[in-house]
Amino acid sequence: MKYILPVLTLGALSLTFTACDSNNNDKVSAEVKSIAFEPVELSANDSEKTQMRVSPKMIVTYDDNTSKEYPLSYKILSKMGDSIGTGTIGLITDKDGNPVLNTDGSEDISDGPDGNSMINVGNKSYLITHMEEAPGELYHTEVQVQDGVLKAINTKPVDLASIGGTIINCASTKTAYGSHLGGEEDYSLNSVFADNNSPFYADCALDGSGNDTNGKPNAFCSYVDGMNKYFNDTTIDKNNGYNGDSFKPYNYGYIVEVQPQSDGTNKVAKHYVTGKYTPELAAMMPDGKTVYMSDDGTAKGLWKFVSDSKITDFKAEWEGTLYAAKVNQTSDQNGGSFDLNWIELGHAKDSEIKTMIDSKMSLTDIFEIASPDENGNCATGYTKVYEDDKIECLALKPNMDKAAAFLESRKYAAYRGASVEFKKEEGLSYNKDKNVLYVAMSEIKNSMEDNYKGMEPINDIRLKKNACGAVYEISLDSNYNGTHMNAIIAGKPLVAGDAYADEWACDPNGISNPDNITYIGHDTLLISEDTKSHVNNMSWAYNTQTQTMTRIASLPIGAEVTGIDQSVVEDKGILMLNAQHPFSDNPKSATGAKPNTALLEDATDDDRKAFVGYIDGIPAEIFE
Repeated sequence: MKYILPVLTLGALSLTFTACDSNNNDKVSAEVKSIAFEPVELSANDSEKTQMRVSPKMIVTYDDNTSKEYPLSYKILSKMGDSIGTGTIGLITDKDGNPVLNTDGSEDISDGPDGNSMINVGNKSYLITHMEEAPGELYHTEVQVQDGVLKAINTKPVDLASIGGTIINCASTKTAYGSHLGGEEDYSLNSVFADNNSPFYADCALDGSGNDTNGKPNAFCSYVDGMNKYFNDTTIDKNNGYNGDSFKPYNYGYIVEVQPQSDGTNKVAKHYVTGKYTPELAAMMPDGKTVYMSDDGTAKGLWKFVSDSKITDFKAEWEGTLYAAKVNQTSDQNGGSFDLNWIELGHAKDSEIKTMIDSKMSLTDIFEIASPDENGNCATGYTKVYEDDKIECLALKPNMDKAAAFLESRKYAAYRGASVEFKKEEGLSYNKDKNVLYVAMSEIKNSMEDNYKGMEPINDIRLKKNACGAVYEISLDSNYNGTHMNAIIAGKPLVAGDAYADEWACDPNGISNPDNITYIGHDTLLISEDTKSHVNNMSWAYNTQTQTMTRIASLPIGAEVTGIDQSVVEDKGILMLNAQHPFSDNPKSATGAKPNTALLEDATDDDRKAFVGYIDGIPAEIFE
């Protein structure tokens, strides 16, 4: 593993495939030998810092030593708040489909489009798009190709009332059978805040302000109030785990599945057997049984679910076994290397766990919880665990193993000795050509350092701090079981005096805080950023064979890259790429200065509208 410098020439990527001439659509008889993107240069002035810029062309080389250039461009499909057919994309709605209103009475329009899944059903194509909000929202947009351009025809919210709504919908993947899997990144709905017998209890005002009873902003209270905009549940009981007749905190933090139907409706399910934590997304392996889930934040786990039977189509109920990773660190160099084992947490089916949730369980129905003493020790009978950046003393109550495994997955995994020490574990993507799984670790710090703040009772991960993050490769065996994990590419922190350090905190010739990652075939892993340490968030094409990298997109300042998804719509290659919250995040330099603040301050309301779009011009055969 090494720090990667930019590819200034077009590197070779090897794979066999059939190409298409984009001018006349005639099939080229030769097979594809390699593909490459022409790189995007770093933003050189204020104008470029505020633009969406993508690779100007893709070069495809064939096995007869001929090549063809395909011009590329970026096209916006929709901006948040656009009227599309009968709907308004990005509008946040309640359980009855009514608009959620801001405090000033205006409609709440999301600036957080995230995961995308383009799904073809019959002769229709539908785009499922996440809104990363509380309450959460998924939009279902019908698209068509008109005069060679992808157009949005109609949009509507996905009806999620049957699963109790959703929250903070982050990244997503597609299944082989044509459904969308997305994660509920429920950061602040940790049950330690909900139970009034917990030492971490949050006493919320429940007045819609997101404040506690002392008038102070509180993230947990904000989430409860946010979800109550969806329900308008007046029965939420602060003395009973914040459970209400409609809102129940244990109903969030899972994998959500949506499958568009040919008649324009959707099937929806929430898969409780994947465990409750802070899932970024899930990735289903080719066996149709093994599903991996990442866990965003500090002191988090890596998860695997194995279905009892192969999943070949949408099923409202999954049944199987949940596992948490246990790592054995074999190197601390260049992002580290680890052997992987898996601790079995429990077996269940979705309906079993949903019944527990509906019974209005709370944390202390499952665990006794206390804080360590002044010396950091737990009382006799309690186990010291570190999860979600908190030290807790836990004692499992009798006959509560299954509830702990699926409602308190991270606590139970730490209790059982799993490695709950990952930091901002983000995107997942499977490489069928090498039978490996990639996982983005947005930062290597805090819980991934050696006994961070002396808080870690297990301390399995002991790495050198790298705030710019890394991407890891997980080797899989023939049963898609992860056996080894090692960093393949890492960002490079800058210090004052380094080249670029006056504007950038991480070297712009490499990654910074990788988030969305997508393997598109042809030995090409797309790595996209969610960072304040680059002036512009960027997307990169990483060659998994040569370990070289090309910058293929530079977003407007303050915008996160989200929604990477490859598909073919009506014989047209589509590479989706969203710009979330443009002109919002203020990038910092290596010294902590924010030299581009004026660009954010001068942005117009239209500049700040997030948008969903795609890189146009990629031949369809690349994605088929």
